[in-house]
Amino acid sequence: MKKSMRALWAVGILMILCLAFQARTADAASTYSIKVNKQQNVVTIYKWQGDKYKPYKAFVCSAGYATPTGTFSLGEKLRWHTLDGPSYGQYCSRITDGILFHSVWYYEMGNKASQSYVQYNKLGTTASHGCVRLTVGDCKWIYDNCPSGTPVTIYNDSDPGPLGKPSAIKVNGYQGWDPTDPDPENPYHKMNPEITGVENKNIAYGSKFNIKKGIKVKNSTGFDAKKLLKTKIMYRLDSSSEYKKVKKVNTKKPGRYKVTYSVKDEIKHTAKVTAVYKVLTAVDVSQIVLNKTSKKLYLGSDAEKAKFTLTVKKIKPKKATSKKVTYSSSDKTIATVNKSGVVTAKKAGEAQIIAKATDGSGTTAMCSVTVIQYATALKLSAPATTLDVGNAMQLKAVFTPTDVTSKKIKYSSNNTAVATVSETGVVRAISPGTAKITAKAQDGSKVSASCKIKVCYKFDSVSGGAVSASAISVPAETPWESLIGSQLPASVVITDSRGHYETADVTWSSEDYDSALPGTYKATGVVELPQGWMGTIPDLIAQITVEDKKKEDPEEGLPEEGQDGPDNEKADEAAE
Repeated sequence: MKKSMRALWAVGILMILCLAFQARTADAASTYSIKVNKQQNVVTIYKWQGDKYKPYKAFVCSAGYATPTGTFSLGEKLRWHTLDGPSYGQYCSRITDGILFHSVWYYEMGNKASQSYVQYNKLGTTASHGCVRLTVGDCKWIYDNCPSGTPVTIYNDSDPGPLGKPSAIKVNGYQGWDPTDPDPENPYHKMNPEITGVENKNIAYGSKFNIKKGIKVKNSTGFDAKKLLKTKIMYRLDSSSEYKKVKKVNTKKPGRYKVTYSVKDEIKHTAKVTAVYKVLTAVDVSQIVLNKTSKKLYLGSDAEKAKFTLTVKKIKPKKATSKKVTYSSSDKTIATVNKSGVVTAKKAGEAQIIAKATDGSGTTAMCSVTVIQYATALKLSAPATTLDVGNAMQLKAVFTPTDVTSKKIKYSSNNTAVATVSETGVVRAISPGTAKITAKAQDGSKVSASCKIKVCYKFDSVSGGAVSASAISVPAETPWESLIGSQLPASVVITDSRGHYETADVTWSSEDYDSALPGTYKATGVVELPQGWMGTIPDLIAQITVEDKKKEDPEEGLPEEGQDGPDNEKADEAAE
């Protein structure tokens, strides 16, 4: 009974494990798909990406005439397994029945130094009894990454596959380690490819030169691997220039060619060696003579003045192999130069334009370029448009652009009797009138600006006449006109702060003056500034009292002698 129960438990556990295993394999199998081209002995791994399988990596293999074609599901995994012979294989993955992915066979189980090198060197050809042989590195990758259930398709085609057919590495001897075995004890881990025959040398100008001639390459297992050799060529004219990548060593272009030789062999081991080849010139350039050794350029003027063409007038010696030069600028922000020698001004300053021989001699010649920034506009402004006699003010001149090379200005006045101007732009008022002050740039640009200044006497005080008599009494019936000049001054004397004086006319007026009506009236006198004066003079004010006529003639209005009556009586009362 106990044995029966145990058996049932075992069966149940086995079923659960099988279901779990099937779920895992179904899920994992979707990651990769394996295709074996039996005819070309190539294994191509496809990886599920997005919504389809895409080529991922390729292995060289050895299938056999008995290898079946069709589509299968990868089965069990065997770390070591006995093969025909008997012989033994590593990292076995069952394709179907007795057909496996496995390493090239070993003479002894577990002895990694006993692999058949004769069979190893057949990889890439039809050689197996039906299994698919691979390097240890490749069959281990399938063993580790492609679980049971992974689809495997075996077919025949003249096309090796989308990734081509990898090169198969060869080994020497009868038996030993697989060079791709990742085991740390593998002696091949300490072996690398070898590149020989690489050395620095000078190359005659115009000679024939093959960068691979005389170079030997061996892979990590000692076999010729020159077909895997790659080169990278960098060129510079001399030590003052930088290396740039080029396609070939040009023996008609003197300079230094740095060639890096590199190889990555079939087991991904690498080696790298570098040599510098100097292409010589037949005759070096010793001197370059330019059409200009110095030149001034101008910005802000005619466009033609902002550029010129630098040319080579002469190359010495005449027999120089190469007479070509390149142009460069010591400061491209000041002036640039193109390959044809056209120099263009950019901003004010100094720069050296350098012509350099391309023959590797290092010979140069220079032209000093001075860029002058002309003024394109000038603005002149004054603190005020009027100026009183004897005073002065400073004018302000502003250039456009602000970084003009020369800010020297020449000032002038078109009427020095009215106003003068100093070298620094200080205007001094001389006498009343108008003067035009002009500022002219002295950098050759001919730009100028001007402003008008009006010079006047500035009113300070007023005096003279009867201005102080602000209260005036006049008899009745005194005409307004008779007051002007007698009671009210027709002119006054005005004075500026420097003591200059002059007579100014006064115009009097009164809004309500009535000589027939006794009372007090206001008279206003407006002073008119003479020509050449400025300022504001307060109005003159006078109080005019028109006297009562009766007070002036007491007898007027009395009745004649002998008359009497009510009116006379009233008059007498009034007189009393």
